[in-house]
Amino acid sequence: MAIPEPDSLTAEVVAKYLNDFPDFFLHRQNLVEKLTLPTQEQGAISLVEVQLQRQRQRIADLEEEITQLMSLASSNDRTFYEFMDLQEQVLKSNSISELIRKVSDKARELKLGSHILLKNSPNQSHQISQENLQLFATNHFNGKEAYLGRLRKSDRELLFGDTPVPELGSYVVLPLRKTTLLGVLAFSSEDGGHFQPHMDTLFLRHLSLVMSHLIETMEW
Repeated sequence: MAIPEPDSLTAEVVAKYLNDFPDFFLHRQNLVEKLTLPTQEQGAISLVEVQLQRQRQRIADLEEEITQLMSLASSNDRTFYEFMDLQEQVLKSNSISELIRKVSDKARELKLGSHILLKNSPNQSHQISQENLQLFATNHFNGKEAYLGRLRKSDRELLFGDTPVPELGSYVVLPLRKTTLLGVLAFSSEDGGHFQPHMDTLFLRHLSLVMSHLIETMEW
């Protein structure tokens, strides 16, 4: 007579069977209610209670995630609506210097830093070299209309040089271009999560288009 295999093998067979037939307990509710699982915190509890606890936790996690996303979306909507409003102010500018001041004022209202960097700027604080501009564009604008997120030290130095900017903050950087690349428009935040790659940049892209046209046609 054959000697039975150890219990571990039987357990493996049962586990494999249940894995192959996950609907086994679907029509065996009475059996489900009798099953218990040992836990360190609560001792032996029923499988039904384990499932309910997992569902409750999953629901709580989803509710927290939805709350965070709604809060972020609301904040983003306000921020980018302000950028849309800025377009009207920019269009009324009579010089590049006035345009830069209006962008800076709006950014300050939003507790952001603003950076308008141009390769042909007579003002040193708004100047960027052709080499640095092209290198950043190649690394981050290749096929993209904007860059959002954190910037490595090397990228910050390419754009801002020695100008103090948030080391652990986040950025949105857009190209200013007409027939050629004129420079960049950038906003910075001390908050590392303020600007994130998934955000919509529609209003900002419109703003950069308007600014590109004005910068190419206006005097300083």
